[in-house]
Amino acid sequence: MDFSRAVAALRAVLADSPRARADPDLLEQVLGLVRPSIGLAVPARCRDGEPAGPVAGWYGGLPGLPDGVRWPEHQGRPMALLARLDCAALAPMLGPEWMLPRDGTLLFFSGEWFRADFGAGPGDDGCAVLHVPVGLPDRAAPPEAEVIPALPLVAAPVLAAPDYAEPELAAAFSTDPIRVMDLVTEIRDRLPTVRHRLLGWPDSPVVGPAGHRPLLALEAEPGTAWGELVGISFWIDGPDLAAGRFSRVRRVLDVA
Repeated sequence: MDFSRAVAALRAVLADSPRARADPDLLEQVLGLVRPSIGLAVPARCRDGEPAGPVAGWYGGLPGLPDGVRWPEHQGRPMALLARLDCAALAPMLGPEWMLPRDGTLLFFSGEWFRADFGAGPGDDGCAVLHVPVGLPDRAAPPEAEVIPALPLVAAPVLAAPDYAEPELAAAFSTDPIRVMDLVTEIRDRLPTVRHRLLGWPDSPVVGPAGHRPLLALEAEPGTAWGELVGISFWIDGPDLAAGRFSRVRRVLDVA
């Protein structure tokens, strides 16, 4: 993705918007907050045949874990693998805007939500993210672990715009909330809708932990519902993201 060109193209598309023309300063403020991201989706035809594109990861399935690395647990119980993503396949899609390791596999685990420690703010500790080498054989799941049927994921680079409730827009929102809501909603409506998103901004109006950015947001695929949960997002703070550290990732639950 040529990020600057993509933002410029979005600005050009908004040239016919009365809201954007009425408040060019607010438009530029919101466009300045737009981030690159990667949309992930299970191809519809994969259930009957091969995916209609290169596979960049998997929803569910079993992880490849190095020798000596235990299956992640939370409160003494094994977590479920929600996603495994191929960094080498994904990194070229964002080019210089890619903020994660450029090789290896990222594994996203989640535990039972009612056992999690929510602490004093949004997010809980019921998750784990591991960065492991590629090509490792799948590790058999512990008997107590939930195994989600594996579904391939195809990927494409997309822009992501903030929600009007994000702290970065708090000053403008306090002055004229309707104006901000209308313009932000229009901008988000003009961007592609994705089912799962890596990096960028969250699609649901969820509040993440202070100082954290969304790392991966997942929706429940058909046949793999998580009870009352319709979405799970993983959040990481800025210094950890820059350093490629995943030991303090937090989880936010989206409940129907």
